[in-house]
Amino acid sequence: MSKIIGAVEIGTSCAKALVGEVTEGKSLNIVGKSVRKNEGMRKGEIVDFRKVASSVHAALEEAEKMSGTTVDSVYLAQTGAHIKGSFLRGSANVASPDGRVSVDDLQTAANEAKRKQPASGRSYVHHVRMPIQLDGRSVEDPVGMIGKKVELIYWSIEGDESAIRMNLDLAHNYGLEVADLILSSIASSTMVAGPDLRRAGVLVIDLGAGVTDLALYRNGNVAYTGVIPVGGDHLTGDLSMGLRVLEPYAEELKLEYGKAQSDPSDADQQLWIIGNKTIGDRKVPRKTMTDIIHVRVVELFEIISKELGDLLDTSELGAGVLLTGGASRLPGIEQLASKVLGVPVTKANFPSGLGNELAQPENSTVLGLLHYGLEDHGLPGEQHKPTNSGFIKKLGGLIGI
Repeated sequence: MSKIIGAVEIGTSCAKALVGEVTEGKSLNIVGKSVRKNEGMRKGEIVDFRKVASSVHAALEEAEKMSGTTVDSVYLAQTGAHIKGSFLRGSANVASPDGRVSVDDLQTAANEAKRKQPASGRSYVHHVRMPIQLDGRSVEDPVGMIGKKVELIYWSIEGDESAIRMNLDLAHNYGLEVADLILSSIASSTMVAGPDLRRAGVLVIDLGAGVTDLALYRNGNVAYTGVIPVGGDHLTGDLSMGLRVLEPYAEELKLEYGKAQSDPSDADQQLWIIGNKTIGDRKVPRKTMTDIIHVRVVELFEIISKELGDLLDTSELGAGVLLTGGASRLPGIEQLASKVLGVPVTKANFPSGLGNELAQPENSTVLGLLHYGLEDHGLPGEQHKPTNSGFIKKLGGLIGI
């Protein structure tokens, strides 16, 4: 018997919805998809709830119509400059007289790790577990093993409660449960950086329209996540101001002629600002446009370099840096990123079998939501909780739902 699941990404420029069918063999087929323009977001955060709700609900309705079915719950992406991450640790002494680790020991350590609460007005949205430590050594599943002490470490992501609630309400008002909130950068990484790359050490940079999401992995585990409030829309805004042209025309110029750094041929190439050669249209050197983009892209990667600091260690990043997201389409951006970051940078690839329409950099997050959500991230031996337990119930009275 198959199961129908959904994924929703509320991006700064677009709202995206996917409907997937999971077969008994655990294979995932995308049976419905939709993208709707979104005008109620700024830098990954909602500024006009009704506009965003209209886009999200239209995308869900269209995806369901395409699939010929309905979904009861969705995995929902979470991003925004308010998102922060930190490590939480908890430990427990093995309670059994014979020294064998039990599921209860792991649960005690997990509860200890998650006991620390964030500041008032903030809530945890995502706990990513590191390998379990048994008497100081990493083990996949210590249940039944002999030991004295177990330790659990989580990379725990927190965010502003009001921003989280607005995201949840968008799905809830459509009559859907949120199976889980998943950090956008982790969803993207699940899609473009497989286990081998994560074990080698990799930094995934998802260049979105309003924000840039970061996820850094060492030895297969999350070592850092972050959100930079700069994205592709900032390039459009810079072009609009620098060329004195309306943003829709600036966006078209960026998509058709934009690149991260100029070359000698740009100085001789003239571009029509609007393109119809009527009154008000004019020419500008392509180099002028490219130089405007170049300055902002350099600034973005300098911010990333400063944000990561010592974490940007080439000896720990065997797989280098992967770029994804819509703005990663910009020609030459990987070479410029490598120059600024001092680490090999490539554009990310997708697993085979997705089809050309879906396997696009701007879809890495929404695709990753389904794949990450289907994985079992519970403790070893822990009874799997059904999807309909819902993320809203996890937050419970914490934010008044």
